[in-house]
Amino acid sequence: MKQFYPILLTGLFFASTQVFSQSRHASQLYTEIGALVSSTDRTPFWLRANQFGTVPLTAPVGSLRLGLAGTILFSDTTKARFQVHPRRLWSLSYQVEAVGNAGKSAQLLLPEGYIRLAHRGIELVAGRRRAVIGLVDSTLSSGSYAWSGNALPIPKVQFGTRGFVPLGRRGWLAINGFLAHGWFANTWYMRHSFLHQKSLFFRIGKPTAIVRLYAGINHSVQWGGQSDYIDPKLAINGKLPGRLADFPNVLFAIRTNGLNNDRISSFDYVNLYGNHLGTIDFGGELRFSGLNLLLYHQHVFEDVTGIFFKNLPDGLSGIRLSSNRPVSAGFHLNEVLLEFLTTLSQSGPTLYQADKSWKGADNYFNNSQYREGWTYRERVIGTPFLTRRLDIRAPYRNASDWAIAGNRVQMYHVAARATVARQIDLRVKVSYSRNYGIPEVFLSGPPTQLSAWVQVGTPLRWLGGAELTAALALDQGQLYDDAVGGYLGLRKTIWQRR
Repeated sequence: MKQFYPILLTGLFFASTQVFSQSRHASQLYTEIGALVSSTDRTPFWLRANQFGTVPLTAPVGSLRLGLAGTILFSDTTKARFQVHPRRLWSLSYQVEAVGNAGKSAQLLLPEGYIRLAHRGIELVAGRRRAVIGLVDSTLSSGSYAWSGNALPIPKVQFGTRGFVPLGRRGWLAINGFLAHGWFANTWYMRHSFLHQKSLFFRIGKPTAIVRLYAGINHSVQWGGQSDYIDPKLAINGKLPGRLADFPNVLFAIRTNGLNNDRISSFDYVNLYGNHLGTIDFGGELRFSGLNLLLYHQHVFEDVTGIFFKNLPDGLSGIRLSSNRPVSAGFHLNEVLLEFLTTLSQSGPTLYQADKSWKGADNYFNNSQYREGWTYRERVIGTPFLTRRLDIRAPYRNASDWAIAGNRVQMYHVAARATVARQIDLRVKVSYSRNYGIPEVFLSGPPTQLSAWVQVGTPLRWLGGAELTAALALDQGQLYDDAVGGYLGLRKTIWQRR
């Protein structure tokens, strides 16, 4: 399995180059150098959150990024030429980015390293690729609930569509979906566990329609693996179901094996194989001549009670207003976003409820078998507002031994993006949260937290097309140590081929 990626990536490349004889190759090499400082040894929340795990939790930090990205367009000489049928083109895309951080501890990270083979509306991707999954405004959002871009991307192989693909010639119905298999990193607690992931969305309304409606589901599972520390009641000889024969149970979230199977514990049989979670998303869009309005809601589920909406109103809701008008010479407001996240219901306050026929205390992002919770490389995979125990102030860490110490949260988020003097990009985020702990374990207070962030980006023509980015962030409240921090970075494309 360790040799799988080099073989797959090499095979995709040579297979595509052998099939087609004509090609166009566009690529660029870029670099970014930056420095981050803070009033404490902790990096402020909005300087590190949703940065794909590339910004350290501690400050100060010096950072250097180097990336190479490109696309090769292939002409199918038996069917079409570039100028006649561009939608029939095959393309081979690739991207590699390395990040080196110097500070209290040195880091060398690879947040992206993938290859993608695409044709029309279909693609096959292998490697690490940045992604935000779910119906959400990915630019200014507080973070998509289950897969926000807060953690380093997990290596996986994914097959699916390239955005929404119309069904039929009229195009009033379109789908967007994928199926993926990935590999979690080995940790002190768990080894050789897998990621199963799938998504399917429908859009009603043509691309040019004034009204468009969205609905879909995202489903992620950590499954398989082996641990020397897991409770013997939760796994047979420390091994969790991870064979190919177990995959239908993970794929369809069903039970196909009984308790007479000597590999399956009673916990697996009752709770299904692996740690399941995801969202059921709904949204609507109104498109006017000068303004677009987007409404969305991500409904949370981690078990059958969530699937049947017993945990209402838990989830992330958002409203976005974006401008379609040309950028003005002075100040132009491009986008405004309001979001609200609540996870207080969890299908009920306790596991066993006398007045209800279902279990409560869903304990989002925590799992008895996968004790490190819904994390990867020490970062929460989903929304960063469900917090790890190790990331919050010491007085709240001892409330429980679960990896996620704060998953009962109410959070309010406002963000905006504007253009100043036609070339300066201005972005603002302000978030306020009340943190109640986890089911049956409450944080006193509860602690509240305010986190704010302002970023300015501007091109520097005298450096031959470089871009300067400056950001300032503030944390104030009881959950994290109060901190003020800033980032200054310079990004430049040092080589480009068109």
